[in-house]
Amino acid sequence: MTKTAITAAIVALLAHATDARADSETADAAFKRGQAAIKAGRIHDGCQAFEASDKLEAKVETELSLAMCYEEDGKPVAAARLYRALADKDSNAERRKMSSEKVAKLEAKAPKLRIVMNQRPDGLVIKVDGVLVPNSGDVLVDVGPHEIVASAPGMEGHASAPVDRDRAIVDVIVRLEPKSEPTPAPAAAKPATKTEPTTAPSPTPATEPATASAMTSTPAMTDTETAGGDHHKRNAALVGGAGLGLLVGSVVLFATSSSKFDDEHALCPHSKCATEADLTQAKSLVSDARAYRGVSYGVGIGGVALLGIGAYLLLAPHGTEASHVSFQVGPGKGQVTYTAHF
Repeated sequence: MTKTAITAAIVALLAHATDARADSETADAAFKRGQAAIKAGRIHDGCQAFEASDKLEAKVETELSLAMCYEEDGKPVAAARLYRALADKDSNAERRKMSSEKVAKLEAKAPKLRIVMNQRPDGLVIKVDGVLVPNSGDVLVDVGPHEIVASAPGMEGHASAPVDRDRAIVDVIVRLEPKSEPTPAPAAAKPATKTEPTTAPSPTPATEPATASAMTSTPAMTDTETAGGDHHKRNAALVGGAGLGLLVGSVVLFATSSSKFDDEHALCPHSKCATEADLTQAKSLVSDARAYRGVSYGVGIGGVALLGIGAYLLLAPHGTEASHVSFQVGPGKGQVTYTAHF
């Protein structure tokens, strides 16, 4: 195994350990982890920890810390949205007043998208980063890249808008165009029916009834049949080796996806791209990274399943007459089928 593959395996194990810790972590522990991250200057990590704590147990104190963290992390709109919710439900009058004042200040400094449409047909729907927004007026957003998608019956359009500073007003032109209809596949030609001449069956010789019966009932041996312990061991080694190969491939694919995620973070730190070209490249890197990550999961599932089947073939009694193994691997999933006749 290469040094890169070993490194990727270690990264995967650490990620698994982190997920296991997150599954067993309490709301209080996540909150304290967020406080420690903020003290260390890791604002983004602190926000993620507060989010995890709030999901486990929603508290006003946790959401207030999360709103302040969003504010420090350059997300005035997310912070204002949370402060507004706190102002509506907080029983502490002083904090409620403070939250309301924060909403006004944050929305005043938030960047805005001014969406300009080349036409506004009936049924127009506009979404910014997947969230439905009004069809008119400016849209408050956080600093960073944003995706605008507009649709109407039979029409669609989209645009990208990088926002790099507070209080910026970014004009976004979205052009609605007719949706392209997929070209139907040509119908397959129907094969001509060939009429075979009928012939009378030849009589079976009366002196060979037992031989004909035996020839009809004996199946032909296939390459998936096993006969004896040697075949069991051979098949177990083949299946187990294939499973091990898939696991190594899964680790390599996982490392590739992580590398692409790192490249995207380096290109657009904190989701802030300097140019439109950087934004396009960052989206391509994220898309490739997700594709590699999904395939790595599917290949890994298939590898684990094949290792299990190989162990079963090695340890199972040798009475199996025939067996067949097949597997399918896709992004984020794997399917293995094993059949045997005893």
